[in-house]
Amino acid sequence: MSVARTRVAAATIVAVAAGVTLGSAMAPTPADPAPDDGSFGVGLRSGVARLPLPAGWVPLGHRSSLPGLGDATAVRGVHGDVALDIRRPEDPSLLPAAVVEAGEISEPQLLRLAGRGVWGYEVPAGEPGKRLVALTLPTTGGVVTIACRALAEEAQSAAADCAGAMEALDVDGAQALPPAPETAASIVLPEAIEALNRQRRKWRRALAATRSPAGRDNAARRLADAYAAAAARLRPLASGDARRLTAALDAQARGYRALAAASARRDAVAARRAGAAVGAGDRRLGPLLRRVSRPQATDRNVG
Repeated sequence: MSVARTRVAAATIVAVAAGVTLGSAMAPTPADPAPDDGSFGVGLRSGVARLPLPAGWVPLGHRSSLPGLGDATAVRGVHGDVALDIRRPEDPSLLPAAVVEAGEISEPQLLRLAGRGVWGYEVPAGEPGKRLVALTLPTTGGVVTIACRALAEEAQSAAADCAGAMEALDVDGAQALPPAPETAASIVLPEAIEALNRQRRKWRRALAATRSPAGRDNAARRLADAYAAAAARLRPLASGDARRLTAALDAQARGYRALAAASARRDAVAARRAGAAVGAGDRRLGPLLRRVSRPQATDRNVG
């Protein structure tokens, strides 16, 4: 082997020397939402959410007509229309993306209901003279939303009913999470990092084992793709520290692409520099992963 090849091969080892698995201190992997038949016993079921119906509430047997909640279970409450929804997070606000797209939403208000943190919003009602309040409870099995729409003069009573329903809500096989700018990303983070780790283990071994410039180029590009895929999974949900985590994952993708290019052209200096950069980048990812996976409840700085 030439001296240049030996140096490039040695430089790529820097990129795999820190090969610990990412995310060892992260939150539990989220449960998949359970099938939803819209009812159970004398209450409602949506995924992991179980809601005993408050007095005077009647299930309507069809999906909701509330703005952005067309997939939710529809209920008639004492003071107006109610929707019960659970889905994977779609927006840092924890609201369904269609609700956010329907019009301007208020800043979140942090509520404590039955010992759990909940974000409360006023969102577009879709009808003149009415108001719509939405409460969101993030869990490892998805985000539960209870929304109540009523005439403006009854909005306060409807909001109180909505809060009472959220207090009565039970989540089956899931764990409630604190609502924070990072919470939406934290729910999908375990599966995103698990997928990344599978690729890291495979291609870092390949990167360390091969002495072929083409082989190192391929392995480094596969690693770049894995980091880029993790960043792409988190980006639509990223707020707060999750934005910094997404940027750090993107930086790792760029670092591995630089390593691939250096390996392909047999540039030992550039390979060493790129390898050192990706090693340092993985070390920076640890604290960010911990912060995103353990969000602290807040009612500020969303989006």
